Amino acid sequence: MIYGGFYVPQRKEWVRSFFDAWSRIKGNWVKYSFATRNGREYLLVFNVYGGAVTLELIHLLKDGEAKKVFFIGSMGGKDLPIGTLVVPTEVVDKAGLVMVYDPSKQIIKADRNSLKLLKTVLNRLGQDHVEGKIVSVPCALHKIRHVKDFIKQDVNVLGVELETSTFCFYSQKEGLENYVLLYVSDNRDYDIISQAKTVKEARKKALKTITHIALETLD
Repeated sequence: MIYGGFYVPQRKEWVRSFFDAWSRIKGNWVKYSFATRNGREYLLVFNVYGGAVTLELIHLLKDGEAKKVFFIGSMGGKDLPIGTLVVPTEVVDKAGLVMVYDPSKQIIKADRNSLKLLKTVLNRLGQDHVEGKIVSVPCALHKIRHVKDFIKQDVNVLGVELETSTFCFYSQKEGLENYVLLYVSDNRDYDIISQAKTVKEARKKALKTITHIALETLD
Protein backbone atom coordinates (compact mmCIF):
# COMPACT_ATOMS: atom_id res chain seq x y z
CA MET A 1 0.00 0.00 0.00
CA ILE A 2 1.58 3.24 -1.18
CA TYR A 3 0.67 6.55 0.42
CA GLY A 4 1.55 9.39 -1.94
CA GLY A 5 2.67 12.82 -0.78
CA PHE A 6 4.75 14.11 2.10
CA TYR A 7 4.88 11.96 5.21
CA VAL A 8 3.25 13.53 8.24
CA PRO A 9 3.70 11.44 11.41
CA GLN A 10 0.06 11.93 12.40
CA ARG A 11 -1.08 10.23 9.21
CA LYS A 12 0.16 6.86 10.37
CA GLU A 13 -2.19 7.05 13.34
CA TRP A 14 -5.11 7.58 10.99
CA VAL A 15 -4.47 4.20 9.35
CA ARG A 16 -2.80 2.21 12.13
CA SER A 17 -6.08 1.11 13.72
CA PHE A 18 -6.92 -0.99 10.65
CA PHE A 19 -4.12 -3.45 11.44
CA ASP A 20 -3.59 -6.06 14.12
CA ALA A 21 0.18 -5.45 14.38
CA TRP A 22 2.46 -2.70 13.15
CA SER A 23 6.25 -2.52 13.02
CA ARG A 24 8.09 0.65 13.87
CA ILE A 25 8.29 3.15 10.99
CA LYS A 26 11.63 2.81 9.21
CA GLY A 27 13.44 4.69 6.45
CA ASN A 28 15.03 8.11 6.19
CA TRP A 29 13.31 9.58 3.14
CA VAL A 30 10.72 7.03 2.06
CA LYS A 31 9.12 5.82 5.29
CA TYR A 32 7.77 2.30 5.54
CA SER A 33 6.29 -0.20 7.94
CA PHE A 34 5.28 -3.84 7.83
CA ALA A 35 1.83 -4.53 9.26
CA THR A 36 -0.43 -7.54 9.58
CA ARG A 37 -4.18 -7.91 9.38
CA ASN A 38 -6.07 -11.19 9.68
CA GLY A 39 -2.82 -13.10 9.26
CA ARG A 40 -1.80 -11.32 6.07
CA GLU A 41 1.28 -9.10 5.86
CA TYR A 42 1.21 -5.67 4.24
CA LEU A 43 3.96 -3.22 3.38
CA LEU A 44 2.87 0.37 3.93
CA VAL A 45 5.05 2.98 2.25
CA PHE A 46 4.77 6.69 3.05
CA ASN A 47 6.43 9.80 1.63
CA VAL A 48 6.16 8.71 -1.99
CA TYR A 49 6.36 12.16 -3.57
CA GLY A 50 6.62 12.57 -7.33
CA GLY A 51 6.98 10.27 -10.29
CA ALA A 52 10.68 9.47 -9.86
CA VAL A 53 10.23 8.06 -6.35
CA THR A 54 7.13 6.21 -7.52
CA LEU A 55 9.01 4.61 -10.41
CA GLU A 56 11.88 3.47 -8.19
CA LEU A 57 9.45 2.00 -5.67
CA ILE A 58 7.57 0.03 -8.33
CA HIS A 59 10.80 -1.60 -9.44
CA LEU A 60 11.71 -2.41 -5.83
CA LEU A 61 8.30 -3.97 -5.24
CA LYS A 62 8.60 -6.00 -8.42
CA ASP A 63 12.06 -7.22 -7.40
CA GLY A 64 10.65 -8.07 -3.98
CA GLU A 65 8.01 -10.26 -5.65
CA ALA A 66 5.02 -8.14 -4.66
CA LYS A 67 1.86 -9.20 -6.49
CA LYS A 68 -0.63 -6.47 -5.66
CA VAL A 69 -0.13 -2.75 -5.08
CA PHE A 70 -2.62 -0.06 -4.12
CA PHE A 71 -1.80 3.65 -4.53
CA ILE A 72 -3.52 6.01 -2.10
CA GLY A 73 -2.99 9.62 -3.11
CA SER A 74 -4.28 13.15 -2.84
CA MET A 75 -5.06 15.60 -5.62
CA GLY A 76 -6.01 19.17 -6.29
CA GLY A 77 -9.58 19.30 -7.53
CA LYS A 78 -10.81 21.87 -10.04
CA ASP A 79 -14.38 21.98 -8.74
CA LEU A 80 -14.65 19.02 -6.37
CA PRO A 81 -15.13 19.45 -2.59
CA ILE A 82 -12.35 18.56 -0.15
CA GLY A 83 -12.52 14.89 0.78
CA THR A 84 -14.16 13.70 -2.45
CA LEU A 85 -12.95 10.24 -3.47
CA VAL A 86 -11.77 10.04 -7.08
CA VAL A 87 -11.29 6.93 -9.21
CA PRO A 88 -9.02 7.86 -12.15
CA THR A 89 -10.22 6.12 -15.30
CA GLU A 90 -7.52 7.75 -17.40
CA VAL A 91 -4.47 9.84 -16.59
CA VAL A 92 -2.73 12.40 -18.78
CA ASP A 93 1.02 12.24 -18.27
CA LYS A 94 2.42 15.75 -18.00
CA ALA A 95 4.95 14.58 -15.39
CA GLY A 96 7.08 13.17 -18.20
CA LEU A 97 8.25 9.82 -16.86
CA VAL A 98 5.90 7.84 -19.07
CA MET A 99 6.82 9.82 -22.19
CA VAL A 100 10.50 9.22 -21.47
CA TYR A 101 9.83 5.51 -22.01
CA ASP A 102 7.31 5.95 -24.82
CA PRO A 103 7.01 9.45 -26.39
CA SER A 104 3.72 8.49 -28.01
CA LYS A 105 2.13 7.50 -24.71
CA GLN A 106 0.44 10.50 -23.13
CA ILE A 107 -2.83 9.05 -21.85
CA ILE A 108 -2.74 6.02 -19.56
CA LYS A 109 -5.93 4.06 -19.04
CA ALA A 110 -6.66 2.37 -15.74
CA ASP A 111 -6.30 -1.40 -15.84
CA ARG A 112 -9.73 -2.73 -16.83
CA ASN A 113 -9.88 -5.67 -14.42
CA SER A 114 -8.54 -3.67 -11.48
CA LEU A 115 -10.96 -0.84 -12.18
CA LYS A 116 -13.87 -3.27 -12.28
CA LEU A 117 -12.96 -4.85 -8.95
CA LEU A 118 -12.36 -1.49 -7.25
CA LYS A 119 -15.73 -0.18 -8.42
CA THR A 120 -17.38 -3.38 -7.17
CA VAL A 121 -15.89 -2.82 -3.70
CA LEU A 122 -16.91 0.85 -3.69
CA ASN A 123 -20.48 -0.04 -4.65
CA ARG A 124 -20.67 -2.85 -2.12
CA LEU A 125 -19.61 -0.46 0.62
CA GLY A 126 -22.02 2.21 -0.63
CA GLN A 127 -19.15 4.66 -0.98
CA ASP A 128 -19.77 7.82 -2.97
CA HIS A 129 -17.04 8.64 -5.46
CA VAL A 130 -16.31 10.38 -8.75
CA GLU A 131 -14.74 8.76 -11.81
CA GLY A 132 -12.91 10.47 -14.64
CA LYS A 133 -9.78 11.98 -16.15
CA ILE A 134 -6.96 13.52 -14.12
CA VAL A 135 -3.55 14.98 -14.99
CA SER A 136 -0.19 14.11 -13.45
CA VAL A 137 2.20 17.08 -13.33
CA PRO A 138 5.89 17.51 -12.39
CA CYS A 139 6.52 17.47 -8.63
CA ALA A 140 8.82 20.51 -8.60
CA LEU A 141 7.55 22.84 -11.33
CA HIS A 142 3.83 23.41 -10.85
CA LYS A 143 3.46 26.60 -12.88
CA ILE A 144 4.46 25.51 -16.36
CA ARG A 145 2.27 27.65 -18.60
CA HIS A 146 1.33 25.09 -21.26
CA VAL A 147 0.45 22.52 -18.58
CA LYS A 148 -1.74 25.02 -16.71
CA ASP A 149 -3.44 26.04 -19.94
CA PHE A 150 -4.13 22.40 -20.86
CA ILE A 151 -5.71 21.68 -17.47
CA LYS A 152 -7.79 24.83 -17.56
CA GLN A 153 -9.08 24.30 -21.10
CA ASP A 154 -10.01 20.61 -20.80
CA VAL A 155 -13.37 20.63 -19.04
CA ASN A 156 -13.18 16.86 -18.50
CA VAL A 157 -10.14 17.10 -16.21
CA LEU A 158 -11.20 16.60 -12.59
CA GLY A 159 -7.90 17.75 -11.11
CA VAL A 160 -4.16 17.24 -10.83
CA GLU A 161 -1.61 15.33 -8.80
CA LEU A 162 1.94 14.04 -9.23
CA GLU A 163 2.35 10.28 -9.26
CA THR A 164 -0.60 8.46 -10.82
CA SER A 165 0.48 8.39 -14.49
CA THR A 166 3.84 6.91 -13.48
CA PHE A 167 2.23 4.45 -11.09
CA CYS A 168 -0.41 3.22 -13.54
CA PHE A 169 1.91 2.86 -16.52
CA TYR A 170 4.85 1.16 -14.84
CA SER A 171 2.88 -1.07 -12.48
CA GLN A 172 0.96 -2.38 -15.49
CA LYS A 173 4.20 -2.74 -17.44
CA GLU A 174 5.72 -4.78 -14.59
CA GLY A 175 2.66 -7.03 -14.38
CA LEU A 176 1.55 -5.93 -10.91
CA GLU A 177 -2.12 -6.07 -9.98
CA ASN A 178 -2.62 -2.35 -9.41
CA TYR A 179 -5.25 -0.03 -7.96
CA VAL A 180 -5.53 3.72 -7.49
CA LEU A 181 -7.89 5.74 -5.35
CA LEU A 182 -7.39 9.44 -4.63
CA TYR A 183 -9.01 12.07 -2.46
CA VAL A 184 -9.30 15.80 -3.02
CA SER A 185 -6.98 17.58 -0.58
CA ASP A 186 -7.19 21.09 -2.02
CA ASN A 187 -9.25 23.11 -4.49
CA ARG A 188 -10.00 26.69 -5.50
CA ASP A 189 -11.34 27.52 -2.05
CA TYR A 190 -8.71 25.81 0.13
CA ASP A 191 -5.04 25.47 -0.77
CA ILE A 192 -2.77 22.55 0.02
CA ILE A 193 -1.49 24.07 3.27
CA SER A 194 -4.91 25.04 4.61
CA GLN A 195 -5.35 24.07 8.25
CA ALA A 196 -9.04 24.89 8.48
CA LYS A 197 -10.68 22.44 10.88
CA THR A 198 -13.27 21.27 8.36
CA VAL A 199 -10.55 20.70 5.76
CA LYS A 200 -8.35 18.70 8.14
CA GLU A 201 -11.29 16.53 9.19
CA ALA A 202 -12.33 15.90 5.59
CA ARG A 203 -8.78 14.86 4.66
CA LYS A 204 -8.52 12.58 7.67
CA LYS A 205 -11.86 10.92 6.96
CA ALA A 206 -10.95 10.42 3.29
CA LEU A 207 -7.56 8.87 4.07
CA LYS A 208 -9.10 6.45 6.56
CA THR A 209 -11.90 5.59 4.16
CA ILE A 210 -9.50 4.82 1.31
CA THR A 211 -7.35 2.67 3.60
CA HIS A 212 -10.43 0.64 4.45
CA ILE A 213 -11.37 0.34 0.78
CA ALA A 214 -7.82 -0.67 -0.13
CA LEU A 215 -7.83 -3.47 2.43
CA GLU A 216 -11.21 -4.72 1.23
CA THR A 217 -9.90 -4.69 -2.35
CA LEU A 218 -6.60 -6.43 -1.60
CA ASP A 219 -8.10 -9.17 0.60
